[in-house]
Amino acid sequence: MELSCIGVGTGPSNLSLACQIHEQIGQGALFLDRQVDFHWHPGSAFDSTELQVSHFKDLITPVNPRSAYTFVNYLHENGRLYHFLNAQFETVLRAEFEQYLNWAFHRNPLVRGGETVREIRFDGEFRVRTDNAVLGARNVVVGIGKQAQIPPQFQGWTGPNLFHSSEILHINPQVHKKHVCVVGGGQSGAEMLLHLVGRPEEWRPGSITWVSQSENYLPIDNSPLTNKLFTPCLSDRFVAMCEPQRRLLLRRFMRASEGISENAQRAVYQALYRHAFLEPNRCEITLRPGCTVSHCINVGAGHRLTLQYAPVEEVEEVTADIVILATGYENAVPGFLEPIAHRLETIENELAIREDFSVFWDGPRDRRIFVYNANVGQGGLADPNLTLLAWRARRILDSLMESAPRVNPEPPDFICPTSVESCSDAKAEEMGSGI
Repeated sequence: MELSCIGVGTGPSNLSLACQIHEQIGQGALFLDRQVDFHWHPGSAFDSTELQVSHFKDLITPVNPRSAYTFVNYLHENGRLYHFLNAQFETVLRAEFEQYLNWAFHRNPLVRGGETVREIRFDGEFRVRTDNAVLGARNVVVGIGKQAQIPPQFQGWTGPNLFHSSEILHINPQVHKKHVCVVGGGQSGAEMLLHLVGRPEEWRPGSITWVSQSENYLPIDNSPLTNKLFTPCLSDRFVAMCEPQRRLLLRRFMRASEGISENAQRAVYQALYRHAFLEPNRCEITLRPGCTVSHCINVGAGHRLTLQYAPVEEVEEVTADIVILATGYENAVPGFLEPIAHRLETIENELAIREDFSVFWDGPRDRRIFVYNANVGQGGLADPNLTLLAWRARRILDSLMESAPRVNPEPPDFICPTSVESCSDAKAEEMGSGI
């Protein structure tokens, strides 16, 4: 069967699809990426960072554990499987998982690096223009991820002294003996703090202030029963809910996807202990939970931040030489889709999608645009998570092949789904909670 699609961006999502198409179809698709080698968030990928999911939740194992593209086969082919087993890692280092992704990137003949997509137009089929060619395809799969989220009070103050956490390794700011303020109390914020205090003494900041909007630096809920949310059946159930029900569920289970891993929390507290009691030339570390940055102004070479505490409404001003925004990522229609952006339907700040991740648009139904990792409001907490990476790609592949979704051979769930409030009840609870 001929399959005609072009994938734009070859991050984990599109790389998973490329591997599945290569093994099942063999041809008819092309995946383009501006990078010559695979790099996964290179501006913030510290060597010590760990994955927050099992290594079995790789590019393909959950849908085809016999595949040659599994993480276990990568270990085997590179002569490190027994060493990996003997090392008894609790979690996989992000650096090793990135090596695995780069191995799959170069192993797959459907992947072409060094190709930057400039624009996509439609004239009965999609015309994908790169620096080197104009390529035609019946379908397009966009897998470029999200862009850095810069809160409004920081917009306009970019530069070497204020930047997003995704850039820290690119910019590598000179922080020695300076006061650094990290804004954002999630996993990225914790990793920024650990990176700064873990530097050699001669490169270490003089002081660090870590600001979190939540009232505490909350842990992620990675327990087995909560992780039932990250299964195909519950993802499909979420899609079938009405909008008030979906918003209510996202609020109730926010800690299943947002928070700090147990290992990172422990490492942060140990760093606080060392710098308080054991370090002769310690770095002063101050934690400021339960507050937001209401204003940020330029002061000389640094910045003055106004911290607003809730609910007591106290205000504190902090002056920092360097500000790091660990404020996450947000959806944005990529520039190469601008020629057809007006034809794409949206829901709030998301592209409106079907169950197969194709976008609602005014073009022919047999010409589709698929998107990943941009639809938490419609797809649920698992939408950007690696857990269902392979399953999402399989759902798109089944749609491209016009075949019915494959039946998951897993046994029935241990937990019977409970009934969800009616849309009116969910709407009432939303209004009562002030969201």
